[in-house]
Amino acid sequence: MASAQRILVVEDEDVLAQNVKTYLGRRFPDVRIAANGRLAMELLESFVPDVLVLDFNLPGENGLQIYAEIMRRRTRPIGCVMITGCPLTKISGSASDLGIRHVLGKPFRLAELQRLVDQSAEETSQHSH
Repeated sequence: MASAQRILVVEDEDVLAQNVKTYLGRRFPDVRIAANGRLAMELLESFVPDVLVLDFNLPGENGLQIYAEIMRRRTRPIGCVMITGCPLTKISGSASDLGIRHVLGKPFRLAELQRLVDQSAEETSQHSH
């Protein structure tokens, strides 16, 4: 079973981002945070995550736009768990169209997020072989 090793959390709410990093950091060896899409893109020049934890509502571009841009630049698949305070029906279809299979509504349990990160890493690993 494949397991994620590197996680990028793209979230502008600092307390939530830190809580997610701390929780996921207990299981995954390398968890980093970007507060917006521009910072995520800069970080991706030197850090290639196995899974993105990507907020939908970010300053500037939304999470769907950021994911589409990331996927245009990547040579291998990156799993994604989108988190959002929006109604899931508002973004689930668009997320699915981009290949995002996991959308998690806020507030969420950190254990549920970790389960989806694991699942996303497994799915991505299967598609890259």
